[in-house]
Amino acid sequence: MDAQKLGIQRELVTVGIQCIKDHPLSLSDIRAFRNKMIPNGNDPKCFVACLFKKIGVMDNMGMISPAKAKENAKKVFKGSEEHLKNVDEIMEKCSAVNQQKTNDGKKGCDRAKLAFGCFTENAPKYGFDFDF
Repeated sequence: MDAQKLGIQRELVTVGIQCIKDHPLSLSDIRAFRNKMIPNGNDPKCFVACLFKKIGVMDNMGMISPAKAKENAKKVFKGSEEHLKNVDEIMEKCSAVNQQKTNDGKKGCDRAKLAFGCFTENAPKYGFDFDF
């Protein structure tokens, strides 16, 4: 496993531990995430919203934020133009979920669930294949 992927996974685990305090997950929820599926219920989708906000994929208004994601990607993928281009492309594609109507406004849980689906569906095409 390369250093960048390891760094990203370490960051996701660290942030995940912070988010799980507010949005507890069951063992079956965690299993579902490992299979790149988002479990039903409020806590799993709000856990994802928390994660996305902390890593800069989602802003505080509950919207997917390509600009912030790109800023953070520059720190992670130093000197890798291809990875940065891929981050741009997947963020552009998945920020389309911002146009969809959701019921929870700034919380962003519903939108996080939509974005999670988009990211997991498209990640392999862009060379991002993460294990949770």
